[in-house]
Amino acid sequence: MRNRWIGLIILLGVLVAALAPAASEAQTPSGEGVLAYVWKGVVTVADEEGDPLASPGPEFRYGEGARIFWSPDARTLYIARDDGLYVTGPQGAAAVQMPGLYGRTVTLSQDMQIMYYLETVSPQERDDGLISYPLRELNITSFEGGAGRLAGYFGQYQPGSALANVNFAAALYVRDGGLLGSGRPNLWPTYGSNLFGTCCFPEPGLGMFHVGSGDFTIYDPDFMPGAAALNLTRTHLAGPTVGGAIRIIDLITGGTRDYTIELAGGLGTVERLAWSPDDTYLYILARRDPDRPLELAVEPPFPVDTRSANIYLYRLNLVTSTIRELAWRPDVYGVSSLAATDRYVFAVVVEPNTALVNAINNGQVPAGTLPNDPILTQYMPATHLWRVDVIAGGPVDVLDNVWGLAARPVR
Repeated sequence: MRNRWIGLIILLGVLVAALAPAASEAQTPSGEGVLAYVWKGVVTVADEEGDPLASPGPEFRYGEGARIFWSPDARTLYIARDDGLYVTGPQGAAAVQMPGLYGRTVTLSQDMQIMYYLETVSPQERDDGLISYPLRELNITSFEGGAGRLAGYFGQYQPGSALANVNFAAALYVRDGGLLGSGRPNLWPTYGSNLFGTCCFPEPGLGMFHVGSGDFTIYDPDFMPGAAALNLTRTHLAGPTVGGAIRIIDLITGGTRDYTIELAGGLGTVERLAWSPDDTYLYILARRDPDRPLELAVEPPFPVDTRSANIYLYRLNLVTSTIRELAWRPDVYGVSSLAATDRYVFAVVVEPNTALVNAINNGQVPAGTLPNDPILTQYMPATHLWRVDVIAGGPVDVLDNVWGLAARPVR
């Protein structure tokens, strides 16, 4: 069995896109993919029902992760992973690797000409004991695969925040979702000279970087960027706050609007957000206490993550502020990615470590066993592509062994 622990570089990623029409103008010809995900270890494009159409690659092994993006014009799929950047299209042609090496925390300027990304090499130590990472910019109109210009240093992160040693459910979740509770670092463009991004990973906070001066400040200490989502037209950023509201930031004006959700029993902890393609709804995936919590009755031979939750999918009308529950699911580890189309909301659901916990409690895992022992293969949890109809509800599992979900930005 392959190693069950991962030294994962979380602050990685790059996205390169060409000048193109606005995403809102893109349409979906028959036979082209609407979704992308990794299925059975291979990048796959899928139809509007979530069923596979083609598997352009690349392939992944256990312990490898990626950030998967569609270009805003919906023409290109980018797969940013540790060994480089791969590109394909909605028809599923074989993915091609671009020259150079990149990371996975990335965004493009609003004019689609400049790529900004964080790299994890050579972090800068701060006076307060925290670290900042180099932020680089690259003009993609003359892209040759080299490193971008150093624009400055971004963030105030905990030392060691670029690495995570995880196993079992957490190892499946981290491939595209980062750490349960913190998510993974992100960058977002504004319509000015500033960049927004995760300021203080793994703690909450939205940071702002001025591209011209190189100055970094904390813009919103209460914003929780791990669950945040950018709308299709890239004009608004939505995310939960420490106080429990859903905050939407206008990337043109800088204005904000908070939605306070009042539900019987409470909304719960917001884990993921996704916008409807027409920007009128926000889909909220929230966690509440599980029906059957996991408990270890004996001392485990290695650290075991026993977290689980019931998850609830809501649709928030951004015009009327009304909210509707679409579906729920009991006893999962978490949702590592969430995406919406006109008809469905899709989620990658990671099952909890139930089989592993039961085996340890029943004495089936001897003391001294390491998490990479091949005998533990049978206790690895599953992942599912969960599909929910936005009108009728009716949740179903479309596929198993899926992660890295991304919806193509089409209307």
